[in-house]
Amino acid sequence: MRPLIRWVICLAVALGVGAGGYVLLKDDEPFTVYRYQAMCEKPQGFDQAAPRAASGPRPVFVYGFWNVRDESPELFDPAALDVWDPTDPAKVQLVACVDKVGRGDFVKSCTYEPDPFGIPGGGDFRSDLYKATYRVTVYEARTGRRLASSEFAGDRFRPEKTPQAEPCPRTALTHDKGPRFEQREADPYIQQIRDTLQPHVTG
Repeated sequence: MRPLIRWVICLAVALGVGAGGYVLLKDDEPFTVYRYQAMCEKPQGFDQAAPRAASGPRPVFVYGFWNVRDESPELFDPAALDVWDPTDPAKVQLVACVDKVGRGDFVKSCTYEPDPFGIPGGGDFRSDLYKATYRVTVYEARTGRRLASSEFAGDRFRPEKTPQAEPCPRTALTHDKGPRFEQREADPYIQQIRDTLQPHVTG
């Protein structure tokens, strides 16, 4: 079988926008937790995974919009971090795939006045904000069996870690010759993903 090269997208949130980093893995390299992202491309069983326990906690590898150790470690105590963001692939029992599947409700129009200092990009600008629909699908890591799937509305537009009353970012960056209008779809909060997965991980 010819070697397969897989790209793993490690998503973070910066200034309210998901940022991506990439890790290049080859099949002949040591098995790491990042290999479990292949479940989100094609469900399959992994002999390297631990059997799913009858009760929690069940360590879960989450693929997509999940950067808890760098961004939101305060949501978990140190022991819980090893459950929600395991580093040992042999302890993983579940794989969760987080995907954006559609645009949600309109939230608000954010308007920005011309930049008073004449910085390129100044000028009237409007950003229409929409929620986005995200699907979380949970698989048994050892067998590839699909256990559950549920959807929720992501509504994160700003870098704050918890929902805010005011969704409009404080500033907007544009190009001086670019369009004066944009439409933005929200990211999910890590807390939303955690709450969706809670029954499967700790139940």
